[in-house]
Amino acid sequence: MKKADKILILVLLLAAVGFALFFFLQAEKGGIVRVTVDGEVKVELPLSEDTLYNIETKYGYNIIQVKDGYVSIHEADCRDQICVEHRKIHLTGETIVCLPHKLVVEILGEKETEYDAVVR
Repeated sequence: MKKADKILILVLLLAAVGFALFFFLQAEKGGIVRVTVDGEVKVELPLSEDTLYNIETKYGYNIIQVKDGYVSIHEADCRDQICVEHRKIHLTGETIVCLPHKLVVEILGEKETEYDAVVR
């Protein structure tokens, strides 16, 4: 490996770390949890109140847990349990998805924004 290759790898690595840090530091703490099943909003819960919420559908059930400003899926009857094993979320834009139940848990910001995204 030539010296120029090592410098290029180092520059790309530093750029990737800088890019990741920029987006991590820009993420704001969420205020609301929105739960949708098959595209239909089932419930919106504040992250500030600890609660367990049961979602029952024709696909199965999920128990959503809001605790200490974080949300997770406490229990589900899906076969693979990926949604239950997912880490707790709390930042705006983070999601937990249970594909067998067509359930999406997403964090929304505390204030309404005019735009969903900005593309240049």
